[in-house]
Amino acid sequence: MRLLFFPPPNIAAQTKEQVVEHAKGLVEKIIAAWTKPTTRREAVPIPGANAKPRDIVFRGDLNEVNEFFHENRWTEGLPVVPPTIEAVRAMLRYTDRDPNEIVGVLRPGRCEATVWKIAVNGVMAGCRPEYMPILLAMIEAVAEPDAGIEGFNSTSGQFPLIIVNGPITKELNFNHGQGMVRGRRQANMSVSRFLSLSLINIARLRLGETDMAVFDRNYYPAVAEAEDESPWEPLSAELGFKPGANVVTVQSAATLGYNFVSEEPGENHLRIIAREVERDLGNSYYFVHPTMGPLTTPAILVAPEVASSIAKAGYSKKDVKQYLFDHARVPAHQLEEFLRRLSLLPNTKPGEYGDKVAAHMTFCEMVKLGRLPKLFCESEDPNRLVPVIRHPDEFMIVVTGLPTRNRTRILRQGGAHGRRFSKEIKLPANWNQLLKKASVT
Repeated sequence: MRLLFFPPPNIAAQTKEQVVEHAKGLVEKIIAAWTKPTTRREAVPIPGANAKPRDIVFRGDLNEVNEFFHENRWTEGLPVVPPTIEAVRAMLRYTDRDPNEIVGVLRPGRCEATVWKIAVNGVMAGCRPEYMPILLAMIEAVAEPDAGIEGFNSTSGQFPLIIVNGPITKELNFNHGQGMVRGRRQANMSVSRFLSLSLINIARLRLGETDMAVFDRNYYPAVAEAEDESPWEPLSAELGFKPGANVVTVQSAATLGYNFVSEEPGENHLRIIAREVERDLGNSYYFVHPTMGPLTTPAILVAPEVASSIAKAGYSKKDVKQYLFDHARVPAHQLEEFLRRLSLLPNTKPGEYGDKVAAHMTFCEMVKLGRLPKLFCESEDPNRLVPVIRHPDEFMIVVTGLPTRNRTRILRQGGAHGRRFSKEIKLPANWNQLLKKASVT
């Protein structure tokens, strides 16, 4: 389809009158774009657009293949592993599912993610064949209707955060220790890159067209939880999966908080973490924004040493979440100010246009309408302290990282722009035999 670009550049710096002026004739332009005959240039088919699975769309050496992929925007800018028929078939040996099975439909492109396409993008990303069960589960997660992966293309530029639990992290040599997202481990890096390529090639997130992010990154290496070093139950168990289950969780992450030092003993660790949560999330509007809320799930990556110290002080993971909820608080006017900055209808009255003007309301007005819990309006004092999320269970605590260092990191989450979904990783019937043949590095 033809693209008609509106609004004009620098709309944020223009007056309402200037925007209206630019909009003159817009409907006529849309009608013309829909109805005028196709030009000769537009009629040229996109290479591979009508190709079927197993069709050869290009032949050449490694450099020529990569140049072809770059020209057709089938990569995020890095070289890819050519997805030859042989390489794709090697991936398919690690699943019992039919190559033509539709695993899900990915928005915004609304394209079908078949097992075959998933294998193709896995090869391109540099994944080993034995990662295939994880790739399938990841696509199942982001294909959920409420997952909101189209939010990854938003101005704020959320990126996928992938968390892997279960014995499979050891079997496939994921890094959950020192430098767990620094690279050098094929599993952490390529599994995450696979999802980035799938968003481009299946979900159709195209930079400057359907991906309008201003800053941020394509992907963050997959995080494996250090379950053996953790004093608490793993994330997968919290989310209702059986002990020992292999699970992948995918959600958005909007920013990375500072990798900060905690202190001894356990209570001091919590005090420092609460202070940083307050700083990182206290300027976030996601959980009260009418289209991005109501729930957010910020991730807190905690090194095993920090988790153990807190646990020795008598705190369960539930206790930690409650502590952070009670102590990470900011003045109400601070968060309300962020809502006012988002105002698109500055002259409207609260409630006049329903949800469209939630960004113009005070917290007390939102409480009266049932959009926020009562604790957000315990008084009318603009300096009263309010939480930075709605409920303590929204915090997602994952134990990972170098066991001998006292570090913690916060990753903000973008609400409806990439909600959290978890899926069990389904292994093929002959998984153990396949692993014996594989050389995992």
